[in-house]
Amino acid sequence: MNTPYIRCALMLISLMMLFSVDLNAAQIQDPGASQKEAIDHMHHKLHDDQAPFKATEAQALKELNEMTIREDVKIEDVNAKIDELMAAKKQIMRLRYDHLIEMRTILTDDQKVDYDKAVLNRSAVK
Repeated sequence: MNTPYIRCALMLISLMMLFSVDLNAAQIQDPGASQKEAIDHMHHKLHDDQAPFKATEAQALKELNEMTIREDVKIEDVNAKIDELMAAKKQIMRLRYDHLIEMRTILTDDQKVDYDKAVLNRSAVK
């Protein structure tokens, strides 16, 4: 077995689990019409902003998996591809956390309590 490949796969699975919970208007306590509209707009913007990085991430992961099974693979090439993959993931994470912070700005103090609990539950070990 290829240990760097296993480490990379485990890291990616962990990151995917971290982002598997989506916080949307349906999870906000008593959202008003303007809040629903703002939340929908923010989610669409996040999706659009992340799209090129998610495409890069998927392509880099595909290439990483393909190169890992080659007989003549060099660890330097694998590491470079991991760096490319992580750069895309870093941009996705930055956009996601910017979005989470932006979401809080439209919430009332009461809504923030449940929202914050949901955010904190995202990091719970599953």
